[in-house]
Formats: sequence, C-alpha cells, structure tokens
Amino acid sequence: MKRIGSLVVVLMLAACSGENEGTEDQEAVNSEENTQEVEDDEVADQETDIAEEKASTESEATEENEEVEQVEEEPTESETETEVEENNGEVAETPEFTAHEFSEEEKQAMNDEFYNWAVERAEIGGMAVTPFFFTHGAAGSGDWYANTPDGEAQVQDFNNPGFDHFDMHIIGGVAFYQPSSGIVGTDDLDRVPGTAEGYSNIAVPETNIHKYILVDNGVVYELIAPKENMAFSAGFGEYADDGTKDGGIPTDKDFEVSGDQEAQNEWQKILWEYQ
Repeated sequence: MKRIGSLVVVLMLAACSGENEGTEDQEAVNSEENTQEVEDDEVADQETDIAEEKASTESEATEENEEVEQVEEEPTESETETEVEENNGEVAETPEFTAHEFSEEEKQAMNDEFYNWAVERAEIGGMAVTPFFFTHGAAGSGDWYANTPDGEAQVQDFNNPGFDHFDMHIIGGVAFYQPSSGIVGTDDLDRVPGTAEGYSNIAVPETNIHKYILVDNGVVYELIAPKENMAFSAGFGEYADDGTKDGGIPTDKDFEVSGDQEAQNEWQKILWEYQ
C-alpha cells in the first residue's frame, strides 16, 4: 500500500510539473509575441515619422523653389528702365514715350545734352557739328513740320493747327558736315550763318550735310543731302495761316529713320530723363 501511495504522489508531482512547464512555455510564447508586436509598432511609428519628415522636407523645398522662380520672373525696376539702356551698343526695342509739351528750357537742356554728345562723335569722324538744323525767313503764321516715315512732326508751334494736331514733335536737332575750316568737333563759328547763306560757306564743296531731328517719340530722323541743296529750311514745310495744308509750303525733302544706332540710344536715354 505504501508503494502505491508513493507512486500516486510521484505521478501527481509529475503532472503538476508538466502543467507548470506548459504554462511557462505559453507565457513565454505570449511574451515573445507581445514583444514582437511592440517592436513592429515601434518600427511602423519610425517609418511613419520618416515618411512625414520626408514629405515636410519636400514641401519646404518646393516652396523655396517656387519663391526663387517667382523672384527670377519678376523684372527689377532697372530691367524695366533697361528698355531704354544700351544693350551691347544697341537698343532692343524703342520704349513708349508719352507726348507732352516740354518747356523751352527743358527742350534747350535736352538739345544741349545731345549736342555735347554729337561733338565727341564729330571729332571721331573728322567732322563738325552745329546746333543750327532749322530756321526760315519771312513766312506766314502756320505751324512748321517735317515729314517722317511715322508721320508729320511739328517743329515750330504757332497754334495753327497747334500742338495737339501732331502726334510727334521735334525737340531739337543738329547738323553734321565736313568743315571748310578744317576744325572738327564743335562748330566754333565767329557768327551764325544767315538764313539764305545756310551751310554753303561752312562746309566743303560737294559734300553732304547730315541733319538729325530729335523727336519726342524717341526716334532720331535724318536727312542727307549735298550742301548745295541743303538750306536751313530744307526738309520742312509750313501749314497755311488757317491751320490747313492748303496754301501752305510743302516739304521739299523727307526725313528717314537714322541708321546711327548710337545716336538713337543717346537720344532715348536723354528723353527718358525728362519723362
């Protein structure tokens, strides 16, 4: 009986031991599964954080690129005014100038600036230049004008037909010529030539006179003719006293757009200062 009882006790202890081992094994499995789930969650959280940080970085980079592109696309004030400035010695496009009545002082100042520039150009070319590009003798009370490829340009305003009748107005002008005196550059004359005399006594015979007129549309127009055919009034006509062309003095010659690009650049720069 004692052996049977001992056997029973041994079996019961073995059974308990098996149950405990099974329970511990299950708990270990559960613990490993929980640990794996935590690690998976942490990895997922890290991946989410990385993805959000990457998206945020890309968004900031995109915004910075857009800001840079916007800055590059907006022209600066100097680039806007640059329509007037020289580009490798050339003006790409004639800027838009607003026609308005300048005072006589303003017109004289603009013409003086251009004349000073023209003196330097004349010296380089071995020519002389004079500010006397237009005058006339006895005439009526109609406005004087010049014909250009872009229309009539008023040169003298007697209010017949008046400033508003013309789309373009001549601010000033100069005339280049081969000096008979041999003195190049500035026109250092002891006297102003008479209207009838014109350029005949100051220019070399059988040479051309180059008249430049400076118009308020930003264009320099030019008239070229031998000195024998170039009076001070050459290239200009006059309206009749009643402000019509009937009965007026027609122009004898037409001006053309000057091919002197440096003169075009200089005149646009000067005119822009007074807009």
